[in-house]
Amino acid sequence: MDKTAENEYRVTVNNSIFHTKLRGTHVVILFIACFAAQFSIYAVTQKMFNIQNYYVEEYLPEAAFIIALLVVCIYYYIVDRRTNGVMQMTIHFLDTSMEICIKGKKSIVKYNDIVEVSKIMVIDRIHTEKGCYRMKIKCHGRTSLEFETTEQEYDKHLDFEETELYVFYNACRKNGLKCC
Repeated sequence: MDKTAENEYRVTVNNSIFHTKLRGTHVVILFIACFAAQFSIYAVTQKMFNIQNYYVEEYLPEAAFIIALLVVCIYYYIVDRRTNGVMQMTIHFLDTSMEICIKGKKSIVKYNDIVEVSKIMVIDRIHTEKGCYRMKIKCHGRTSLEFETTEQEYDKHLDFEETELYVFYNACRKNGLKCC
């Protein structure tokens, strides 16, 4: 955690691609694009070189499916390895709103739109011990914002007060937001 200016905080949180609100859409679009590209390449090469192969035409859908699936899995693996599963987030508390900057994208949430800020300890099949915490900002008229502690913090089995997410939660409380 790094406090840069008054009411501005830098927090490191979990960067799991599959916890984003458009996770399914992104995967489907990437898969369809890979699948369509393979059929397009086949059609162009067949027209240019006049290739007539029964086995290629027979097994092209299965091969395209497998290759597209591999491309999607490799893409997400590379993204996860590159970011090491974490992302840096900057939170700036203004007079009437909160500005959250993640990966260069700014999101402004007005205090009037926030119903509550809640925190929970996650115990599931993956996280069997204490140390994984999730913070949710529930808003009127838009999807909730969710943040999770990093895998490195989970591995240390820290209390919530020892995580960087606590700094964000405490700042929300200091700025008068309903926290539970």
